[in-house]
Amino acid sequence: MKSILTIVFSVISAFAYSQTVELQIHKKKISDFINIEQNLQSEKLENNTNYILPRGIAQPILFKRKQLNLPDLIVSYFYFEKDSSISSILYEWDDKTVNGQNPNKTSTEINNFINHYTNLFDQVSKTFGKSKSTGNLKDLSKIETGDFEKTDLWNSNDSTEAELYMILSSKYEKRGNTTTYPAYRIRLEIKNQAGSNEPFGKPDENKIKQLDITFRSFLTDIQNKNYDKAKLNLSDLIVKNVTNKELETLRQNIKFNEDLILFMTGMQIGLDGTSYLKLQYSYKSDKSTPPKELINVTFDDKNKIAGLQPTKRL
Repeated sequence: MKSILTIVFSVISAFAYSQTVELQIHKKKISDFINIEQNLQSEKLENNTNYILPRGIAQPILFKRKQLNLPDLIVSYFYFEKDSSISSILYEWDDKTVNGQNPNKTSTEINNFINHYTNLFDQVSKTFGKSKSTGNLKDLSKIETGDFEKTDLWNSNDSTEAELYMILSSKYEKRGNTTTYPAYRIRLEIKNQAGSNEPFGKPDENKIKQLDITFRSFLTDIQNKNYDKAKLNLSDLIVKNVTNKELETLRQNIKFNEDLILFMTGMQIGLDGTSYLKLQYSYKSDKSTPPKELINVTFDDKNKIAGLQPTKRL
């Protein structure tokens, strides 16, 4: 009987741990987290996305964990190429990520999402303190209209940033060539913000104008499928590794029929510890706060594009 109880307890413990998250990422290597996933018997996934990112960024290693009462958890580990230390971890609970579908959820399933967000919020708050918060979990009627969103952001003293985000939407709508599908998703990202080198000062207005011209010239070339010319605007750090196929994939993820406006400017720390100037663009038609779709562009010290990544909340 004791051996049976031991086995049962071990299985329950492993399943419980598979739903937890790691918040302490400083001084840890990618090998540490691979061992964790192997002990959990997580499924290692093939990474089918090749990001155009600054020097020193390794493509993420992905795992899938089975979950109780939630979509399977996809964990993406990003790490520094120079020493294999962890840069960031992205946790995603999303049916669409797992199986390409997002069917409408029952009230019980919706409560499971809300309860999980609350548990994650409590866990992160216990470690990092008070968050900057937008949205709330009270008005469930917003799920029907696609406006039920919640975001919490933490910046700790040890240069760790954590962002927790949830959207619950049963909205299905077709407008012309655009279709909005139901979305039920929780994301938690833990970022290591330490160890920056600062070759740049705060970007001034003239500098921003120069970078904006470079970006829009790049977009024009991409739109026209003039990929060789587009590469002239790419940094030496990445240009040799960027293929026409990757630029075509990027082209397909940008809405050229909509106006882009500058949403935010600042700095971004690369995974090699170098700082890059960053411009963040949103679509003019996107009135959400924060915007649901953004294009993040980073630049090197020669005003060339060192990284470009469209992101979507829906």
